[in-house]
Amino acid sequence: MSNESTSELVVKSAPHITGTMSKNRLMQYTFVALLAITIVTAILWWPVMCPTDAQISSLTLTNIWQLPLGAIVLINALVAIGVAVGIDALFYKVVSDSELNTWSSAVFGLIVTLSFSLGIPSMANATDVMPIDTLTAPMAFVYVALISLIGLVLFKKMQGIAGRKFVNPAAAAKFLVLIPFIGSVFLTPDHFAAYDPATGTGLGVPHLAGPLGGGSAAIGTNGAASFLTYLQSCFANPAATNTPDLNSLMILEKFHGWTGGACSIAVIIAGIALFVVARKYVKWKITLAYFASIAVMSLIFATAYADTDLTTRLLFEIFIGSSIFLGFFMATDPATTPLTNIGQIIFGVGLGILTILIQTYMNFFGGALLALLIMNLTVPLLDRVGIHKPFGR
Repeated sequence: MSNESTSELVVKSAPHITGTMSKNRLMQYTFVALLAITIVTAILWWPVMCPTDAQISSLTLTNIWQLPLGAIVLINALVAIGVAVGIDALFYKVVSDSELNTWSSAVFGLIVTLSFSLGIPSMANATDVMPIDTLTAPMAFVYVALISLIGLVLFKKMQGIAGRKFVNPAAAAKFLVLIPFIGSVFLTPDHFAAYDPATGTGLGVPHLAGPLGGGSAAIGTNGAASFLTYLQSCFANPAATNTPDLNSLMILEKFHGWTGGACSIAVIIAGIALFVVARKYVKWKITLAYFASIAVMSLIFATAYADTDLTTRLLFEIFIGSSIFLGFFMATDPATTPLTNIGQIIFGVGLGILTILIQTYMNFFGGALLALLIMNLTVPLLDRVGIHKPFGR
């Protein structure tokens, strides 16, 4: 005989409903995958001091710590995880109906770490508008802590109270924290094609809404150099003396940009491994549709703008840190993406198209972040697409 009041409706799981994958186990698998990427990035970036000695002599730096770039990655991870797990535990203690989600909070902390940009491009000089403070220590630790705090409180806990999460917490928190610096972080003048040789203002980056060169020479007036040269100067090891091949640069090692995108092959291996282990619980259709749409759009734009080759734009759009990491580990967030299979495919295609359009016409090279927030808002509509009709009346 139950001791519960007969006036209360008590709903419990039926004994026959079982599953091999709990939420905690899925979060543990995800944490291991993200931790592996973090370790690979830290090892890859450890030999590089940030900023380098050459950049210290050419840049006017104040209150900047010169640390191994890999060390900054690990400290960022500790700060982000510590803040997220700590805030989650605090909510569990002081809010009566708040669950303790330690593994979920730890995963969130690592996503914040890996979606944060670090490293100063080797071609940076004193006349360029670069967000130096956000790209290195000690301010990187402050921004990561703020993103972790705001993301967990405002976009995880508060959205949960509202009944559903409307936007990806890590993406929304990063955008909110860094939007006051939109002129130097998101829409940095260094990404503009305009270049003044007399003053050296701007890096003369070729505009994506124009022809891109895969060689060493610029095409017409679209930038001060070829896009290949820009990528090499931006993502190469600032301490190296040799010029890396574009394929190895974009796929194996980038020394600037999203921490999680430093080694694209590591992200791909970790992401696919997670998909295999938790294939019934991870929305891999979004990832597949996202990268397929990016590839198609890149080839269309390369043809329309008469690029000298079809691979330079394609390699950039797929393997830039924001795209490769977001596609595997943020676009598949179970709480802010569609439930139906058709909805997930539409979501991935829309995300890819928006990413290309934003990066091409807004000079925002992290366009996937804004594209994700926009597509998140379409999820309530996409959940109605492909939904199974109930039996009966």
